[in-house]
Amino acid sequence: MARPRNPALRARILEAAALEFSERGFGGTSMDAIGQTAGVTKGGVYFHFRSKEELFFAVLDEWSEGLRAALREDPGGLSGADDARAVLSDFLDYHFRTPQAAGLLRLLATEMRGRFTAQLREDLGGALRALRARLRELLTEGARDASLFATDPAQAAFVLAAGAEGVVQQWLAAPRDVEPFCQADSLAEALVAPYATDAGDRQTPAAPDDVPQGGDLSPPF
Repeated sequence: MARPRNPALRARILEAAALEFSERGFGGTSMDAIGQTAGVTKGGVYFHFRSKEELFFAVLDEWSEGLRAALREDPGGLSGADDARAVLSDFLDYHFRTPQAAGLLRLLATEMRGRFTAQLREDLGGALRALRARLRELLTEGARDASLFATDPAQAAFVLAAGAEGVVQQWLAAPRDVEPFCQADSLAEALVAPYATDAGDRQTPAAPDDVPQGGDLSPPF
């Protein structure tokens, strides 16, 4: 009789694999290293995952599910504009709080671009597609409640999602340079502002204390 898999152990292996892949890349990560980080033998890792490729895709599935869970559903009572700000803030906050997930984005954009292309594109595309679809819904909702205006909601959703993903990529590339600006709520406000009909009436979020007003920006870009 086959030995049953241990869900808790599987989760620990996935967590260790996310850390190893995000820090060392796919090629630089071994099943031995994942097992050591998870506190299990290499055989224990292979018992739950037949190959490094299978484990990598399982980690991507965890990232996609975590991202979808972070994108809150409409709690009711919010305008389309406020809900769009909340969704973008949740997207950014999820990646700021989960550097392993953000590291996977970088890995997908660099080392893994030429490997397992179709499935990788579908995994990454599915998560970003969900973000774009949610934003498009909120832009349409905002048009109905007069809190948002976009001539083309689909294009505006693409621009908003691209802006949020670009923030994450800049944070990954040079965290020390951009850390003072990486406040999820303020960034979400700035992203939505061009489409918000009440932009002139809203109070602009205060800038972080260590970002000078006017003159040269510090840290440099």
